[in-house]
Amino acid sequence: MKTSPLTVSVVIITYARPEYVAECLRHLDQMTATAHQIIVVDGSPDDRTCDLIASAHPGVEYIRHSLGKGTMPESRQLGLAAAAGDIVAFIDDDAYVDREWLTELTRAYEDPSVAGVGGRADNGIPGEERVGYGRIGRLLPNGDLTGYFAADCDRAVVVDHFLGANQTYRRGVLQSIGGIRGNYPGTCLREESDTCLRLTAGGHKLIYDPRVLVRHVAAPYQIGGQRFDRRYLYYSRRNHVMLLARVFGWRTPYIPRYYVTALRAQGHYFALVRDLVVKGRGEDGGPASLTRRLTSPIILTRSAVEVAGLVAGIWAGIDGRRRDRRAGVGTP
Repeated sequence: MKTSPLTVSVVIITYARPEYVAECLRHLDQMTATAHQIIVVDGSPDDRTCDLIASAHPGVEYIRHSLGKGTMPESRQLGLAAAAGDIVAFIDDDAYVDREWLTELTRAYEDPSVAGVGGRADNGIPGEERVGYGRIGRLLPNGDLTGYFAADCDRAVVVDHFLGANQTYRRGVLQSIGGIRGNYPGTCLREESDTCLRLTAGGHKLIYDPRVLVRHVAAPYQIGGQRFDRRYLYYSRRNHVMLLARVFGWRTPYIPRYYVTALRAQGHYFALVRDLVVKGRGEDGGPASLTRRLTSPIILTRSAVEVAGLVAGIWAGIDGRRRDRRAGVGTP
């Protein structure tokens, strides 16, 4: 293996998924370049991950905390504090790096103006690599965010934010803004966007490079709930409002525009119930069963939790900004 001239500290965040940590470390070991440092930050309530590192990976630095569930950004901050490399690279335990991941990552940082690099996540969904060209990682005028972090565009592109499972930064730049901010509870949605938007608001350049590739297997949550369930919907709205307030302040036009967009989007649920009840047509356009038609109003509970999240986001934003001021990492 060859060692990169830019040193890279890889930080793996995990919670009660030792089998995924083992596979993640196996892929890191198979890279064509060597990381300067590998750190595992573990919030697990048991010793399985600790035992794995001690027995099979003695060269990996291990940090244990007892902050509880839903503290991914706090875990990242602990990893940042222990990192010594020029670049700090955060990957999730279910993000398995490509053999050339580190080589491509350091190549992306050859441009000294680049403060952060987000990589591509291969989710194994057919055709995902062709979706979203020209719309990757954007902050829209209405305050919403685009994703498309599986897009395999032909070059690196400037973005406003990137995926938390495969995100990297110059360590000094990240430290200059106070590091990773916590207080994104629940499913920890938007915690990575907080870091990115604070950097871009400060004039720093972020890029998305599809050659910095991981295979993202989307492991089951160990903190409760599932992806895109009602809990996920609630925190997606709550944390998004808090994100906009914390980064841009209450006077930003992003917030009212986001509320208008989010409330209009609730019409989708009502249209779906109408089609089921009145037209007998399911989401796929085919005929719906009688049971499905009779139980269709339960769909509206998804709208209810989204609206509840929008309301809760107001207090969350107020509280978040107050905490940030106290910690000295607030945004005017």
